[in-house]
Amino acid sequence: MKMFSMRRMGAIFSKEFKHIFRDPFTLLMALMLPLAIVLILGNSIEFNVRSINMAYHDADRTESSRKLIETFASSNYFRPYEIENPDGGFSDIVDERARVMVSVSPDFEKDVKGGGTGRVQVLMDGADNSSVMAVMNYLTTINRMAYFKIMDMPRSVASPQMSFKTRYLFNPELNSRWFSVPGLSAVIIALVAIMLTTLTICREWERGSMEMLLSTPATSLEIILGKVLPYAILSFVGFVLVFIVARVVFGVPFVGSYATLILGTLLFILGYLAIGLFISISTHKQEVAIQFACIIGLLPTVVLSGFVFPVEYMSRGYQVFSSLFPARFYMDITRDQFLKGSSLIDLWVPFALLGLQAVVLMVACIAHFKRTLE
Repeated sequence: MKMFSMRRMGAIFSKEFKHIFRDPFTLLMALMLPLAIVLILGNSIEFNVRSINMAYHDADRTESSRKLIETFASSNYFRPYEIENPDGGFSDIVDERARVMVSVSPDFEKDVKGGGTGRVQVLMDGADNSSVMAVMNYLTTINRMAYFKIMDMPRSVASPQMSFKTRYLFNPELNSRWFSVPGLSAVIIALVAIMLTTLTICREWERGSMEMLLSTPATSLEIILGKVLPYAILSFVGFVLVFIVARVVFGVPFVGSYATLILGTLLFILGYLAIGLFISISTHKQEVAIQFACIIGLLPTVVLSGFVFPVEYMSRGYQVFSSLFPARFYMDITRDQFLKGSSLIDLWVPFALLGLQAVVLMVACIAHFKRTLE
């Protein structure tokens, strides 16, 4: 049995270091990937939800009701704007112009100063579980602050008498599965689509069959479509299975249109298939292609799509960067169709951007595909 040798270990250590510095890709993966992850996560994760758009209707219009609204505004958590009637606030929440709607009752000041309970109704978008709990905590604090401000008394004198009557739209039970499972379906479809197509062209190069493929009369478009369509079918089958599990196993409701969701899913799948195909065409090696697929497919889909962290609470630069990936817009479509059921007309912006991305990516694949062995 040989003794441990520091000399042999040092030689292997030195050899590995030389190999890393001779391989730019390995060096890039070792240094730049951890840096990229730290920068993306450090700037995109925001647990302190701020600047929440809040519609309010003040039916009382007294000094007390104004102090209540001022308390919301001065907290830096809300950006209140006035509406003419409560129905307008409901429409704003449905259209995602507001996250919260506050309606002050006509006899608010009379109830509070008379020792009763000042009634305030709060509507929140229950489809967004990522911010609901934070808003609830803010409301508890604002309730106390506003009461002592209205009564003009120290906080230690008495307990507040106002109460917020809150109702959650689209997800009344605040079931986290109703929020996460539709988003998770987007992540799964994206990863499956990009990983399936990443290996297609690379496999032809490594097996040496690319020469035979290029010698056929088939055009670049025919080759690409012939390889993409089978994986598009497999990806769509995967979507159907995920949909069934979401409905049957997790009990997630579906209130939207099947046609709208299917159209959005097909555009989304086409976009990620094109990304995987572009990686495959560019790399020629399966191992390298898989690594690029993980970097491009996993990180943006999970971190920058709104699956975990709301995009609107990220910095402006990361909001723009997240818009480069189809998952950013499909996440809005799938969650909307499961919980809200907006029409295709209401969702025309994410649909138009998904379609544009799919066309641009497919054109890039066709243009980048070379009919030579070089």
